[in-house]
Amino acid sequence: MASATTKPVAESTRTASPAGSRSPASASASPSAGGGPTPEGRAVRRTARLTGLLYLAIFVIAPFPFLIVPGLVVVDGDAAATAANVASSEGLFRAGLVAETLVVGIEIVVAGLLYGLLRPVNRSLSFAAAAARLAEAVVQAVNLFTGGLALLIVSGAAYLTVFEPDQLDALAALFLDLRVFLTMVWGVLFGFHLALLGYLVYRSGFWPRLLGALLGLASLGYLAQSYGHLLAPQHDGLFAVLVVLLAAPGELAFTVWLLWKGIDERRWTEKASAATATA
Repeated sequence: MASATTKPVAESTRTASPAGSRSPASASASPSAGGGPTPEGRAVRRTARLTGLLYLAIFVIAPFPFLIVPGLVVVDGDAAATAANVASSEGLFRAGLVAETLVVGIEIVVAGLLYGLLRPVNRSLSFAAAAARLAEAVVQAVNLFTGGLALLIVSGAAYLTVFEPDQLDALAALFLDLRVFLTMVWGVLFGFHLALLGYLVYRSGFWPRLLGALLGLASLGYLAQSYGHLLAPQHDGLFAVLVVLLAAPGELAFTVWLLWKGIDERRWTEKASAATATA
């Protein structure tokens, strides 16, 4: 974002300086002639609160496709029961896929918004964080195919009669297992994103450092769950508890802060001005 341009705070400042000149400090740090936030500062705060609102939407929507639907449909170790559940709960399963598409779209928007907010801190790392979150959204989108294939397999279409029922059940379970695997892949990408986000928030100066530290812990939770599943899937229950304990505090705190406080627009403007001056 461009740096804010403000008026001198007093007429004496204008007369004490050479004609047409302006103090760099007053240009970047002064909020406005009336002492309030600049238009750019207000825009930045609105962006921060919009980001918080989208984070809240993810908190509300994501549990349905990622936790509730699998919990109701998947029966561990029983391919026939799992396939029967998918077939009998087709509407629920499809609703989960629709909810997942909403999460994908929100993730893409949040990646762009966070890049704009964090670019003054470190442009390269902000871009890397956005790229990691976009890659996560891409994997989530690809993962929709596994759900769609599972639905096709249990659909009872005539062309599927070449397969035995047990084979169809096994294929449906296979695609649902692949769905879990791809979930862990995007979990790794999201963990990388949170690690970079935590660092940038910690160094920002316009958000509390505690938020950055908590987001760093959240990244450890996602990485532990994802790599834990890849290395020791028999302990998935333990890793699922670990990710909740480590990730929930940081993500919730960041969301609440964005909705409640937004951002310190004065410090953001100072950071943006300094970044522009050194570019």
